[in-house]
Amino acid sequence: MIRVLIPTDFSVNSLNALTYAHMLFQEEPVTFTLLHAYEPTALQILGHQTPVRLASLYHSLKVKATDELESLKEEILIKNEIAHHSYEVVAYGGHLNDAIKSMSDQKIDYIVMGSKGATGLKEIFIGTITHSVISHRHNIPLLIVPEKATFVIPKSIGFATDFEKPYHKEEFEPLLLLTRLWQATIRMVEVYEEHNLNQNQKEHIQDLESLLQEMKYRFHVIPKFSTLENCIRIFDEELEIDLLVMIDYPKSFFEEVMREPVIKKMSFHTSLPFLVLPAHS
Repeated sequence: MIRVLIPTDFSVNSLNALTYAHMLFQEEPVTFTLLHAYEPTALQILGHQTPVRLASLYHSLKVKATDELESLKEEILIKNEIAHHSYEVVAYGGHLNDAIKSMSDQKIDYIVMGSKGATGLKEIFIGTITHSVISHRHNIPLLIVPEKATFVIPKSIGFATDFEKPYHKEEFEPLLLLTRLWQATIRMVEVYEEHNLNQNQKEHIQDLESLLQEMKYRFHVIPKFSTLENCIRIFDEELEIDLLVMIDYPKSFFEEVMREPVIKKMSFHTSLPFLVLPAHS
């Protein structure tokens, strides 16, 4: 049984992520947990300053969140005819990261979140809430579904790496599961500044090949991107990748992309889903 956590704010983006997750795991028994984290606004708190009024405010927010989650669940059950999918709902009073942390005793295989493209006012292209979840490193694979993404069978899965760090089986299990589900080909893409492999990189490649010995895979090399737009274009168009996967090492390629200054200046939308794998500790 696969367990998938779906944080939702009931927006179009979060519902799109849920739809994507339904399709991605359509052949597998899955328990989906619909999670909504609610917090009062500053104005609401200022307007309910006494303990009794604050308690009443939090209670009303919890009731509203629970009702919305139950309504969403009912709507899903009407529309989704996949019998081996089941649903739970969780309303949490507090920040989303705290909500996810509170569920650490449950075995969650994937978090699936929607994201909104950048505008001139946004500093990060996947949205502040999704970026916050990534930054907290919850040690759970995180699938980011951009707002314009539509489900495509992931026959070609891109794994971006520089082969600089050793690989561990635990890191790859979420990727291998998806690869087996869809009989996909893994396209391992080295992003390089100088294309000269050192001895460590060569050994890491051998280890990686050992981990993937039962999978179909290919190697590709591309120069380090000058902009985020080039990054997405190469993976999405030139390599025809349906899903992009990266391991979230500290100060990794992934973080470099996230912090790229050009992101602050551009209006950019991508339809390429990202799977972020937590690094093995």
